[in-house]
Amino acid sequence: MPKKILIVDDEPSMLTYLSTLFEDNGYQTITASNAQEAYEQAETHRPDLITLDLLMPDKTGIKLYRDLKKNETLAHIPVIIVTGFTSGNFPMIDFRKFIYERSIPGPQGFLEKPVEPGLLLGEVKKALENIKVSSA
Repeated sequence: MPKKILIVDDEPSMLTYLSTLFEDNGYQTITASNAQEAYEQAETHRPDLITLDLLMPDKTGIKLYRDLKKNETLAHIPVIIVTGFTSGNFPMIDFRKFIYERSIPGPQGFLEKPVEPGLLLGEVKKALENIKVSSA
């Protein structure tokens, strides 16, 4: 049974790109274009992994990430941040530090757009393997 990935991004082209990339590599995909939809999809489908954009309208990926990690049934799902939020765009903010230095565990990966397909697939594989190891 293929692993299920929830892709969260407000850019339709990015949802299509990532869905195609993952499906071409044997994964099943679910998409969400905002934080509310993503949370509902996570609760309904219980994906094996989530890719998460940080800059979205209404509710940011940061808030969604925190909500996921506070939910006992969703907290174990690995999250890989795939975002256009770069240090070049916001030089005064070290976002990785912001994510990793909180009371909730950090994400399993952090990639900046445009994402290199091989690198993303490697991060996904590594995150999914770590779940198998920790649950064995």
